[in-house]
Amino acid sequence: MVEKNNRWKIIAIIFIALFGLLLLYNIWGIISYYNEVEKTDICYYDVCNEYPQAILEGNICSCYDYDLTGDLIVSKTKILK
Repeated sequence: MVEKNNRWKIIAIIFIALFGLLLLYNIWGIISYYNEVEKTDICYYDVCNEYPQAILEGNICSCYDYDLTGDLIVSKTKILK
C-alpha cells in the first residue's frame, strides 16, 4: 500500500501524463486540419481554377463544369498525393 503522503504525488504524475497526451492529440489534430486545408486549396485554386465547381473527397479532386442543359458534369479528376 502506498503511504498517505505519497498518494498525491502519484495522482499528480498521472494527471501530468494525461495532460501531455491530450496536448499531443490536439497538436496532431491541428496539423491534420491544416494539411486538409492545404489539399483543398490545391484542388480549388491549382487543379480546378478554370472550372466553376470543385469537390475534394479524400485524395480525389473532381472538377465540375456545366453542360448545355445546365447540369454539372465531371470535367476533370486528379488524385492528390
